[in-house]
Amino acid sequence: MVDQFQGLDPVAFRSALACFPSGVTIVTTRSASGTLHGFTASSFSALSLDPPLVLVCLDQGADCSPVFMAAERFIVNIVTPTHAELAIKFATKGENKFAYGAFEFDERGQPLLPDAAAVISCELEQAVPGGDHVILIGRVHDARTGNGKPVTWYQGGFLHLGESAA
Repeated sequence: MVDQFQGLDPVAFRSALACFPSGVTIVTTRSASGTLHGFTASSFSALSLDPPLVLVCLDQGADCSPVFMAAERFIVNIVTPTHAELAIKFATKGENKFAYGAFEFDERGQPLLPDAAAVISCELEQAVPGGDHVILIGRVHDARTGNGKPVTWYQGGFLHLGESAA
């Protein structure tokens, strides 16, 4: 099948996508060998209430991609403005990402941010290829909320709820 969008300007496409504000998450897991892994994702959404499912999209080129595709569990941490720098670190290749945050561990040893706006613990239900990303579908087995407000990503920067984008 011939790609119908050969002439699509990638810069224009990214600019158009940047006009859609989205939440910011730090997704974490522990590999079978015990190593901690994580990435920043703004492509996160509820998928189903019954059964409780969420989805998060991961770049297939990310260093942690094979770990997450093989993971049994992962945690979605919905970040607050205080996590903005941490979210940048988790979006950067080669960083020792867990050196910068005050992570705790759940009863299964998965890393979580205790001061996140919300923490959603998942079992990997399915990994679905989607272009240059993989869609991780998680079955939620625990969800809790914190006191902080979430931060959004808009036009290449963080926007705090209640602030004007102009």
